[in-house]
Formats: sequence, structure tokens, C-alpha cells
Amino acid sequence: MKRNLTKSFVLLFVGALLGGCLVASLNAAQESWLTTGYAFWNKLDDNAKLAYLLGYFHAERFYRFALDNGAKPRCTDEGKAWIEDFDRKILTSDNLSLKQAVDGINEFYKNWKNQSVYLNFAINIVKMQIAGRSQPEIEEAIRKARSASNK
Repeated sequence: MKRNLTKSFVLLFVGALLGGCLVASLNAAQESWLTTGYAFWNKLDDNAKLAYLLGYFHAERFYRFALDNGAKPRCTDEGKAWIEDFDRKILTSDNLSLKQAVDGINEFYKNWKNQSVYLNFAINIVKMQIAGRSQPEIEEAIRKARSASNK
């Protein structure tokens, strides 16, 4: 009986130790996702940046396709107005090459005031710059992105 009790305590200790290590590693992995866009973007090499943006743009196109073909026909006038406002605020990446996006994001994060801005906001601001939106509109988007990212 004593041998089974000792074996049970050893197994319990080993299980607790492994569980503690697992929780610690998950917590460390979770903290890495809470970094700013600048910290995340600068960890990537050029190929990873291109792959990230390619995936981002594909997901964006799929979302817009679902909005335009799935949701918009079934929406009320208020819903259609929301979708139109979304399309106006969040530009498509149709007229944007991956190289332009990478260069624009790199340039955006060179300003130390922008280093707390999340990557999705930075991508939209770069799309606004390349589309030729007015400078006051771009500055307002940057101000809002800084404010939202610092909360």
C-alpha cells in the first residue's frame, strides 16, 4: 500500500510540474501576441512580411465578397449604408502591390509616434496614402489609430 501511495505522489508531482510548465509556456506565447504592430512587424523578415500581407489581403477580399454578395442584398437600408461607410473607410487593396504595402508600412513605423499603432490600422493608413486621400483625412486616421492602440 505504501508503495502505491509513493508512486501516486510521484506521478502527481510530475503531472503538476508538467502542467505548470505548460501553463507558463502558454502564458509566454500569449504575451507575444500582445505586442504592438511595430514589434511584430520588425520581427518578420522580408519573405514573412510578404506572406503576412498576402494572407491579409486574401482574407480582406473574402470578407468583402461575403459582405457584398451575402449580406448586402439581404440588408435593410441602414445595413447597406453601414456597408457603404465601411467600404469608404477601409479601402481595398486592389490598387496596391505587396512591395508598396511593405515599403509603406516600413516608412509608417519609422515615426516613433506610430510605433504603438496596431498593424491592421497601419495597413489601412498606408492604403489611404497610396490611394491619394487628403492629408487631413490621413492625419485624422493616424490620430484615431494611435488613440485606439494606446488603450
